Amino acid sequence: MAKNDLKELLQDLDRLAVNLTFNGRARAAEEIVKDLQDLSPAWTGKFRNSWYIETPDGTKAGGQGTPGQAMPVQAPKISGIQSATALFNRVFGGSGAKRLFTVGNSASYADQATDLAPYVPGKLPAMKAGAGTKFGRKYGVRPVGGERGNLSAAGPTGSGAGNSSSAPLDWFSHYQGSGKADEAVKRAYSRGFKGFRR
Repeated sequence: MAKNDLKELLQDLDRLAVNLTFNGRARAAEEIVKDLQDLSPAWTGKFRNSWYIETPDGTKAGGQGTPGQAMPVQAPKISGIQSATALFNRVFGGSGAKRLFTVGNSASYADQATDLAPYVPGKLPAMKAGAGTKFGRKYGVRPVGGERGNLSAAGPTGSGAGNSSSAPLDWFSHYQGSGKADEAVKRAYSRGFKGFRR
């Protein structure tokens, strides 16, 4: 192998390593947020627009909680030193090891919307005509102290059948435990390989 060929190969490998180590993680976080937005409850759209991506220094992208359709969230840019420090701490167990990107939700009721805490009814805006099928809502009776998605078939009129759910019960736990998050990471890294050009 000629000296120039070796130099070009090493440069290619270096670019690929940076792409997969840092850019790949950013894309993986973006894919996960997209999945969570698609799956999560959507009465007004605020919860879906409360997902954010955070860097180790606390810089966040997304999480505004504005009503309407889900807006894509792009991972914040990070400096080379931030990347190297975060990676070093994760690999070598340095003090205060943090993930390069963290996905979270800024809604005050996120634990209820993810069915990790009992649902506490609040005042919601009146539903518009036809909105019941817009996000695949389910209607029924929610037991007192039950989770947001815990609905049984509707009873007679006036029996509390006015409860609704726009995402199935335990949608978040299912996403975490079913390998769907891993699939999002694989999609992101696969795109990274396809986009790599010499």
